[in-house]
Amino acid sequence: MSKSLKHASIAAICLIAVGIWIISRSTKTDRDPPDDTFGALQTRQSIPHERPTQDNDASVRLTTVALPDAHSNSPASLQARKLDPRVDGWDGEVHGDSALAQLKTILAGALPGEKGLPLAPDFSSTALRPPELSITYEAAPLEIRRGIVSNEFTIDTEEGLRSELRALGTGPGTRIKTKIVTVEPGESGFTTEALVELLHVEGEKRTQVTARWKCQWESTENSVPAKEPVTLLQRLTLLSYEEATAAAGSLLEDITASVLPDDEKYHGLVLRGINHWAARLTKIDDLHIFGHHGIAIGDANGDGLEDLYVCDGGGLPNRLYLQNADGTARDASSASGVDWLEESRGALFLDLDNDGDQDLVLTTVALVLLMENDGKGSFKVRGGISGQPDPYSLAAADYDNDGDIDLFVCNYSARPSEAGRRGFEATSPIPYHDATNGGRNTLLRNNGKFSFTDMTAEAGLEASPDRWSFAAAWDDIDNDGDQDLYVANDFGRNSLFLNETSPGGPPRFREAAAELGLEDMASGMSVAWGDYNRDGRMDLYVGNMFSAAGNRITFQRRFTGARPDTAVQLQRMARGNTLFRGDEDGSFRDVSESAAVTMGRWAWGSLFADLNNDGWQDLLVSNGYLTNELTEDL
Repeated sequence: MSKSLKHASIAAICLIAVGIWIISRSTKTDRDPPDDTFGALQTRQSIPHERPTQDNDASVRLTTVALPDAHSNSPASLQARKLDPRVDGWDGEVHGDSALAQLKTILAGALPGEKGLPLAPDFSSTALRPPELSITYEAAPLEIRRGIVSNEFTIDTEEGLRSELRALGTGPGTRIKTKIVTVEPGESGFTTEALVELLHVEGEKRTQVTARWKCQWESTENSVPAKEPVTLLQRLTLLSYEEATAAAGSLLEDITASVLPDDEKYHGLVLRGINHWAARLTKIDDLHIFGHHGIAIGDANGDGLEDLYVCDGGGLPNRLYLQNADGTARDASSASGVDWLEESRGALFLDLDNDGDQDLVLTTVALVLLMENDGKGSFKVRGGISGQPDPYSLAAADYDNDGDIDLFVCNYSARPSEAGRRGFEATSPIPYHDATNGGRNTLLRNNGKFSFTDMTAEAGLEASPDRWSFAAAWDDIDNDGDQDLYVANDFGRNSLFLNETSPGGPPRFREAAAELGLEDMASGMSVAWGDYNRDGRMDLYVGNMFSAAGNRITFQRRFTGARPDTAVQLQRMARGNTLFRGDEDGSFRDVSESAAVTMGRWAWGSLFADLNNDGWQDLLVSNGYLTNELTEDL
């Protein structure tokens, strides 16, 4: 062996030895080792990975980078110019921007003495509040009123319009939001439809108005040379109106601060957002900017009180809050052995081994983690299910009726690339509205003793392509004694798997969403079963994304001309949430628009729940998107 090769070999051996020593030091903990049956399951928990505290933003060092100006004809510059609809030829969006600006001026100009409103000389309007409102719902402290809108254009002056706006409650202290949802060009102007929401607070009384306006606009020449035409409101028609009043404050009160521990961990870890941690955690921590982190509720320590488990981003410890007798909670994350640092998306409390206590299942970037509860709230790793490309959420049921709980894992994207990227960073959904290049979902049969077998193919769940699945829910929708499965997919049509197991035969599913009228084709992100109309049949609510821009653009001729069929599918994606009513013949009917439940904004989660104990199932929808320091970005 040459001298140089010998020296290189010695150096390599030394590096390997140092690496082994570092790994052994960093993974050493005082906790019990995992069950030897499953081998050495390596993962991270918070105690050996604590980071130094950074008290303020000034401690983050930022490096200023000066980039040369891009050439005016560079690809980046050409794409940037297309952000302006005037440059890119989207006249409908130009009209929409103009109408939105004028509507904001009109809604803000209810008080006398303000500047003139942008009204055409022949302006006319219907009443903006129905003359007679009837109570459609009443249960203290909430009252909801609706009325028949008038088709008579009785308002034709600026002061008359101001008076109508004041009757709605506009003015100082009123929060006003409006969105343009349709744009239709005309010969000398254009027509829009707008969603208008107002929240007026007077003492303890809170009034919320939700209305839909149809506005006809005319474009006139601007008196200022080289300026764009002036948009004036010519005709205003009230299409729908609803008024909700809470007589004594809010229906729900935020009690988070009074329940969770008021300590350094809560203020230093829990309350800080993604922006804060993105500047402090490295890529190896695998922090994901979208914040798709679930929660689980169950009795972790067997005291009869429900406890809360909260998943967090990569590099941040998950939290277990045990409920005290007085309704407050204490942080038992580390003591219970569940403060994992891996990026975690979904969690479930459930009794996997039929011993009467709640075990814990957790989806992480590494694997599906199985933890056994000792009955007192102390958890021990019993195994991990690898091979999951991008596990997001979990759904549990005894699909084979053998007496133990099985698992279904929604895998969002395909296996991460070699660079460690996943989701959109690794692969784009293709095609966007009907993608079939997502992750492979997994059905796991519980064999007992925390052993599971992948039964996806054998059970027929691979009949539907891999579809970027976000959420799933089990229910016996055909009342035949076994559990069926609905899967919500983010980019395209959802799936319904009917459990058609023959007596004495192996469990077998058949995809039947289109057959039963349940093939929702949108951005599915949540699923909830419930009997909202109390007819004894299960109904289904799917959380999607409502997009005002999508509703405008997908109906414009420039968009629909080349591929009308695709345009119809994308119009459906922009509509929003979907409510399916179960009918007597076992099929389902889309009643979303008649039930007025499409506008859930970007709906990440949805749930049927009787919020006011009146015996009827209400709908609770959690929504939002990436936010930042600016309040107007909410």
